[in-house]
Amino acid sequence: MKISNSTSRSHAIRPKPLPVPLDQPGRLRVGHLMYLYGCSHSTVYAYLKCGRIPPADGKDGRRYWLTSTIRPLFEQQGGAS
Repeated sequence: MKISNSTSRSHAIRPKPLPVPLDQPGRLRVGHLMYLYGCSHSTVYAYLKCGRIPPADGKDGRRYWLTSTIRPLFEQQGGAS
């Protein structure tokens, strides 16, 4: 069996459609924020660092934001709902 030295990208974070509308209670992950902002995961972390995205509401092994935290950001911008 030959072992490849190439790195698999299957673990890469990809944009994910929202599990619930922003006006309903739920948790959003980095992939959901990528989908909302139309950006890469590195841009989400840059937005987080500069304060455009608030700190995560919690962490259960992975960061998550409540829809109630993210919804006002899009209401101010007139963005997606």
